[in-house]
Amino acid sequence: MKASISRMTGLVDNIMDLARARLGGGIFLDLNEADLTETLQVVVDEIRSAHPHRDIRLELKFSQPAVVDRARIAQLFSNLVSNAVSHGVAEQPVEISGHQSEQGIEISVLNGGTPIPANDIQRLFLPFKRGDGSRGGHGLGLGLYIALEIATAHGGTIDVSSDETGTRFTLKMPTRR
Repeated sequence: MKASISRMTGLVDNIMDLARARLGGGIFLDLNEADLTETLQVVVDEIRSAHPHRDIRLELKFSQPAVVDRARIAQLFSNLVSNAVSHGVAEQPVEISGHQSEQGIEISVLNGGTPIPANDIQRLFLPFKRGDGSRGGHGLGLGLYIALEIATAHGGTIDVSSDETGTRFTLKMPTRR
């Protein structure tokens, strides 16, 4: 029951985020210093508890706190990792890496599986577009759209590459001081 309530709340939140983004207001950010390692670790721990059979590997190297909307970055990251778990091959790990440099912050999520065709990559971030149905009908197809809106609100981007070695989503955003 608790998981169902959480999922329903997430769906309502996604619809509200879509409405805000579409009405031109964009995604609102509450910027503060945050420990990205702690924030991302919490998300991974939640996903691991929901999918204990999946191998999720995490390697983070953040040298200092970042000025971000912690809840929004967690939401973005949760969408990327959840997609990797849902759409990746169960026998291959989901590999997550993150680091900070003078150029900014980069967080990458990699999963194995069938490559995404190049013409489909361009549509991944459109609202209500869903993958191959491996979630069994769950979700509205808003996760990647909202993730991109959050990245954009932070001045960042999300890049996608997909080939026979895996599919990688990479968040890149500037470091704010």
